[in-house]
Amino acid sequence: MAALAKEHGISDIFQDNGAKTLQQLIYLNMKLLPGREGNDSISESGTEWEMKSINLETSAKGFSTNHHTNHYIISKYRKVPWTFSIYYGITLSEIYIMKPEMMEPIYSKWEEKLKTMNHLNNPKIPVSFVRTNGLMAFPINMDAPFDPDSINRI
Repeated sequence: MAALAKEHGISDIFQDNGAKTLQQLIYLNMKLLPGREGNDSISESGTEWEMKSINLETSAKGFSTNHHTNHYIISKYRKVPWTFSIYYGITLSEIYIMKPEMMEPIYSKWEEKLKTMNHLNNPKIPVSFVRTNGLMAFPINMDAPFDPDSINRI
């Protein structure tokens, strides 16, 4: 598994959710982008993606974002699609993808809050919002598997 992870740009599967990230990259047919800044992955079409995951066996109800979310961060988020992976412990349950415009209600809410403060401390994206508005990419429908790059054609 470590060798497979290295092929996908993950040096340590036991750090920073490395094994979960590897699993998502394989299912979504993506490559990891290096570094801690910027977007997380890139698909075959060259589209860069923001990737988020959550373990619902914890008290978390929403996907974490950035500890200093401001207008600049939101403008970066508006330029890329997102993947949202839902786990129960270490078991992958669901993956959703969302185009930037599908995320607009979240961005608008954050911008409204930014009228009274310099930045937001790690605003969450509710799991319920993702499940209601996202496009399911996993579990895979074997009769019609979902190609994340097709989001550019929707």
